[in-house]
Amino acid sequence: MGMNTSFIDELTIKTHIGQIMFTIWIDHTFFDHTPHQTTEKHNHAVFEFHYITQGVGIISADDKKHEAAPGSYYIVKEGMYHMQKRASFDDIKRYSFKFRFDIDNNLSGIYAEDEIKSFVYALSNIKFFLSNNLDIIMNIISDIQTELNSKTIGFYTKTQYLFSLLFINIVREMAYENKKDESAAKELNQRDRMRIIERFFETNVNQKVTLNELCALVNLSKSQLNRILREKYDMSFKQKHIEVQIEHIKDMLINSNMSVNKISDQMGYTSVSNFTTFFKHKTGLTPKAFKEIGNL
Repeated sequence: MGMNTSFIDELTIKTHIGQIMFTIWIDHTFFDHTPHQTTEKHNHAVFEFHYITQGVGIISADDKKHEAAPGSYYIVKEGMYHMQKRASFDDIKRYSFKFRFDIDNNLSGIYAEDEIKSFVYALSNIKFFLSNNLDIIMNIISDIQTELNSKTIGFYTKTQYLFSLLFINIVREMAYENKKDESAAKELNQRDRMRIIERFFETNVNQKVTLNELCALVNLSKSQLNRILREKYDMSFKQKHIEVQIEHIKDMLINSNMSVNKISDQMGYTSVSNFTTFFKHKTGLTPKAFKEIGNL
């Protein structure tokens, strides 16, 4: 990065957000890109923060492979085994620092307890976090590098403040990504639930079924399921079941060679007259008349 880093063997910075105390270890890798294009599987006793400005690396962590491209940063949890391989012709330019956090109940000051709990929850649940939004925090990182390089009066205090700001931005992005993941999971669950509902009506077209049976399948209460059916089909459970039955009967009458008697039997009716009454009540035509019109 064109900075004089000769004065840094390893510098320890301590800062805090509320009762969360961060200890950050910085060495030359925070200023000069690490020369290792491939690393063997390893772990550390502290968190690792890396960001990439050139080249593409494949990071194996958390039993998954992640692509870290220019403009990305990632955090590896303490104790997690991981490795990196180069995935492009360009050399990888990767910069890093290490950190850990602890809860210090002796720290005094004004802070929001719920906010601190949210921070602790987010940080505690980091396994491997990859972001492609390095630009959001790059100005803060550059300011930290400038302060540590210049060592002007107040540089340490300002560096503490900047690291606090850095962690706030990182945790905000984690929270945002978690919220997106939860929304996506919720949407996926809703799609799965609708597939189950539709499949239930299709497979039970000739069976007597109840609302309770479907409630058990999709793990919903009667009121919840009825609301979904109204929103999706503008029908009650019984109305939807009958609609599917009628459409199935119509298809058999027009597209099969089965007789009305055979279709009546397949639909579970004990008499053709009951079957005819049911179909005519719903369509205005007898099954025989509907079949004749359909075959014209």
